[in-house]
Amino acid sequence: MNTFTFLYLYPFKNFVEAFKKHWIISSFIALTVISVTLVPFSNGLDFVRHLKFLFFALILGFIFVETFKTNADRKSALRIGGIGAIIFGIFCVTYNLLGYNAAYDLRLLGPLDAAVYLAFYFTPFFLFFAISFFENHKDKSNLIYALMLGMLLLATRSMGAIGASVLVLGIYFYKNSELKILKSRVSKIILGILVVAAVAATVYTKILPTLQTEYSSLDERGEIWQTSLYLLSKPENALFGVGYGQFQQQYFLNVEQVLERQPLDFYVLQPHNIFLLFVMQFGLLGLAFIVYCIFSVCRNITRDGDSKTLAGTANYILLYFFIHGLIDTPFFKNDLLILVILFMELALVREETIFLKIKKKVKKALKR
Repeated sequence: MNTFTFLYLYPFKNFVEAFKKHWIISSFIALTVISVTLVPFSNGLDFVRHLKFLFFALILGFIFVETFKTNADRKSALRIGGIGAIIFGIFCVTYNLLGYNAAYDLRLLGPLDAAVYLAFYFTPFFLFFAISFFENHKDKSNLIYALMLGMLLLATRSMGAIGASVLVLGIYFYKNSELKILKSRVSKIILGILVVAAVAATVYTKILPTLQTEYSSLDERGEIWQTSLYLLSKPENALFGVGYGQFQQQYFLNVEQVLERQPLDFYVLQPHNIFLLFVMQFGLLGLAFIVYCIFSVCRNITRDGDSKTLAGTANYILLYFFIHGLIDTPFFKNDLLILVILFMELALVREETIFLKIKKKVKKALKR
């Protein structure tokens, strides 16, 4: 109700100007409209579910960036969000320890369906607090929050999240090696231990089961990617996608034909790869959009690696989503989409976006 009240009270003229600036939100709206217009959907329930999560993610992301205008306000809001993630994590631990929804492999699930959902929820705030501590190590609260979220992240045993977060922190350390706290021998030893532990855990939990058993999460992903490539072999799917929220339906209808046997799982909501995700949802335009976003993040980090600003920190967090997104994409189908769009807005949207620059150049040309 508060969301609709905000939209009702927000001046329409301001909406128009805001959407020109917030090109991430505008792009998602345009891509969705194009997809819905060009590609018929066969599974109405999945379509409505995906549309619902996208709608609220876009609206709440818009409300956040338009309500909190300064970096200080936005950082404070993110701190509150991070503390909320810690509180929910503690609830999840208690929930599972009491025997509710306990996983057979003892991964932290809470009341959710998969541990990776929690991992995608915890990691952005873990990175936010960790980078905030390294930038200002006098504020020990950031270290405490980062350690708490780090332990919760480890409890999910999501190697994609753990490995990607360690890799992002390694890139951050490399780009910000001038920070005094990172020059100490202790910091280097800790980083080395984290890297070795992440690699060892990945080999033990992911690689060995693939080699030694007939089932692992990597085996399942292989089936998903093989079927996805088959779907994209059809020119209309490659151009326009399979339809917004329609991947599960198309996977279900085609996977047995592709594999010529029964798959490990018939019901797969997303293709477990960020490039496949966007091309399946939106076609070539969606692929171009996500490639541009990834290029922009890599360019921003490569140029200066600045993390002193909120936008700089958001670039590192968004890099995590892209790296982990190579093997997991549990967004578009739940509230995690809010975090993805929010950090895309914080990292990539500037007052002087490429679209506004083009607009100014056109105005100057017309005046001449």
